[in-house]
Amino acid sequence: MTEQTTTSSVLPYFEQFYEQVKAIHPKIDTELLIKVMLFEINLKKYVGPNIPHVHLDVTYEAGVDLKQKQEEARDKFPIEISTNKWGDGVIFSGLMGVKHIEKVTADPQIVKVTGVATPRHN
Repeated sequence: MTEQTTTSSVLPYFEQFYEQVKAIHPKIDTELLIKVMLFEINLKKYVGPNIPHVHLDVTYEAGVDLKQKQEEARDKFPIEISTNKWGDGVIFSGLMGVKHIEKVTADPQIVKVTGVATPRHN
């Protein structure tokens, strides 16, 4: 074995992957997307939905009509949609995989997306 083989690490590959995800979706929390991906992989092993429950807190550009954004989203997505408690963002909550998150957050007026994901569906 060569020195390089015995000291190789997966870390550079993960760092590269992390940066690629961040570059593709700069407005979405990278760690959230990776967490959702991991849940999607692991939930395939169990009976029931193979996507996690995700709670997205979406921030829009200043001046955007959040009530209009809510109504538009309710027409498009079968998940819970409401204004956050501060009245400056929209919450999307429901079963979502990465593809769903990408669709929900495709709006060009979105500035930032944070949130939480859990494998539990209740």
